[in-house]
Amino acid sequence: MGDKAKTEMELAKDIKRYYPKASFIGFVDGIGWYVRQGDLQRIVSAFDEVFTFQKTELKRFLGLVQNKLNGN
Repeated sequence: MGDKAKTEMELAKDIKRYYPKASFIGFVDGIGWYVRQGDLQRIVSAFDEVFTFQKTELKRFLGLVQNKLNGN
């Protein structure tokens, strides 16, 4: 498993332990994740929500932030 995936998985555990009401949101980018599918699956499983930097994904992210700010 790659170092980034390991780090995010450990961080996710800590966030859930110390901040149970928090959401762990991740952004993935770059072709490197495409060729490392196993690491990609592990890192994605660590996040509550995952986004890319595509325009549609950024709009989805803004919608999530707005919902969180509105208490949803």
